Amino acid sequence: MKKLFFLAFNFCFILALTNLCFAGRFEKTGEYYRYFEDDGSVARDQIIEVDRKMYYVNDEGYAVFNSWIDKDGEMYYAGNDGVFKRDGVFDIDGYKYYLDAMGRLQKGWCGDNQEYYGDLEDGFLINGFQELEVPRDWATENEKEKTAWFYFDTNTCKRVYSENDPYISKMIGNRRYCFDQNGIMRTGWRLIRETEPAMKGWMYFVEETTDEFKFGEAVTDTWYSVEPPTEILPSMEVRFFYFNGQGQPRTAPVGKYQKVRLGDKTYLFNEYGYAVYGIHEVNGDYYYFGPSVSDCSMKTGYINKDVDNSGDGASYYFEGDGKGIIGAYNNKLYYKGKLQRATSEQKYAAIDVGNNRVYLVNSSGTIMKNRKKLKDGDGCAWTTNSAGLVISHDEGEYTPAEPPILSEDR
Repeated sequence: MKKLFFLAFNFCFILALTNLCFAGRFEKTGEYYRYFEDDGSVARDQIIEVDRKMYYVNDEGYAVFNSWIDKDGEMYYAGNDGVFKRDGVFDIDGYKYYLDAMGRLQKGWCGDNQEYYGDLEDGFLINGFQELEVPRDWATENEKEKTAWFYFDTNTCKRVYSENDPYISKMIGNRRYCFDQNGIMRTGWRLIRETEPAMKGWMYFVEETTDEFKFGEAVTDTWYSVEPPTEILPSMEVRFFYFNGQGQPRTAPVGKYQKVRLGDKTYLFNEYGYAVYGIHEVNGDYYYFGPSVSDCSMKTGYINKDVDNSGDGASYYFEGDGKGIIGAYNNKLYYKGKLQRATSEQKYAAIDVGNNRVYLVNSSGTIMKNRKKLKDGDGCAWTTNSAGLVISHDEGEYTPAEPPILSEDR
């Protein structure tokens, strides 16, 4: 087997030296090759360049192959033809190494664009997540950062970084991470792509490890409470966002709202990506999405409190699909969900809810049915049918129905 190996080496070595013009010469001595100078002396412990290829002969003058060479404090590697590996990444003994144009093993940041990092002790290229010193000549978003987290591809050992945009989202395993143009892993809100609405292009990468997330991981497939990015909404308090499987926050089209069913509840999102609460109008209908940031799912049925902050202690009724009811329900009158009532001075009010429907109600919102010449606080007489709709009156005016007061995006 040893003889076959040397025969293979001899063949490769002869091919490497065939038809080369050089001052000295390689000559075979037994199973090895020696380099002889012009004066016939044997070259020893030297790096020799022949036709722009580099070789090394040891102390006994023999050419070295398939070996690391320590020469003048630098490490080189001669392949199976004796030629130095140079200028690139090479697989050697199960590891990757970066050798420069002269064949010298590089440690630390290396490569044309410093896209690799060689172990400081043994020189092999590292891969995976690594916390490393930031080169002093790099321009970074934080001049004070001395170290940072990077990710090197497990196959190529190449640093992951954004080549065009300020940031990229990179799937590593089953988690997403953000890297800038230097390859530094970034956290917090980051604009990954330009979109409309703008918020849809943002992603959030957690700033510390939790039970649910690893440091730097994108929030996906879940709710997350955090302040909006200041570039979108400056000086906003913490809001609830829902991020999909790709890490994008749920958003509505610009200037609109969008109802979204998540699990067994419905929420209302705006163009800024967070779930709003309070009373909001969607396509002409009124809905109630809870009293607070932490309780902002759509509510149905009776709401017996002043949810629109009108100050009159109003009650409301929202149907099973969440729409505020318009018309009679359980002998009470509602308009877009809000109970309609006469004032104490009016005693009775003829409320116009649209579509030629005018109901007569008292100060508790009860519909007055089958009444004849019922007089209000001003002495006007009203007559209603069995549904409580006004069919005649001698004087008096109709009162427009009053919808709930809409909430701001809070």
